[in-house]
Amino acid sequence: MASKLDFFMVPEDEKAFFRLLARHDVTLYPDLFPPDWKPLVVDPDAALVAALDQGSYYLAFERLAPVVVHPIKRGPDKGMLKIEEVPSPVFHYERCQLNEAGELEGGRIWAELIQTGATNELKGKPRALNSIFEEVHQLFRKSWRRSDPKGCWIGPKCGDAVKRAGLKLRQPGHKGRLYQVWR
Repeated sequence: MASKLDFFMVPEDEKAFFRLLARHDVTLYPDLFPPDWKPLVVDPDAALVAALDQGSYYLAFERLAPVVVHPIKRGPDKGMLKIEEVPSPVFHYERCQLNEAGELEGGRIWAELIQTGATNELKGKPRALNSIFEEVHQLFRKSWRRSDPKGCWIGPKCGDAVKRAGLKLRQPGHKGRLYQVWR
């Protein structure tokens, strides 16, 4: 079963988020990558945020277990590699991005933490992956703001931008609704 956290964050919040993850030796992989790809390492100085150019990445915790990849065999992306989410110790990370109207579209962290199905064939996820996900959730509960309507977390700098600069927060998707900072 998947666990997910929806959020809104500006680059300053993203830097703080990466500082939290840096001590876990996290590497970043795009959704599809060539076989000679060198993963980006999340560093504590957070210079990585400026280098990110895609909308979503995998946060890989390779010190817990190996990341399982397979090549795409057909279609326009033939030859590229894709990460298998279920057996790999990864979080899928969708970044917040500005849309054409200047509104910030939300992002999310998605992780398959509990495996179901034919359990005889599957190994379970490392317990440390659950604790890292819970650590991120604790960060959100402790220092981030809640949204109105509820369901999303808003980073501290993003909340300031909403209150002071009038930044609009929009749920991603075709007809995403607007969000505000609660209270």
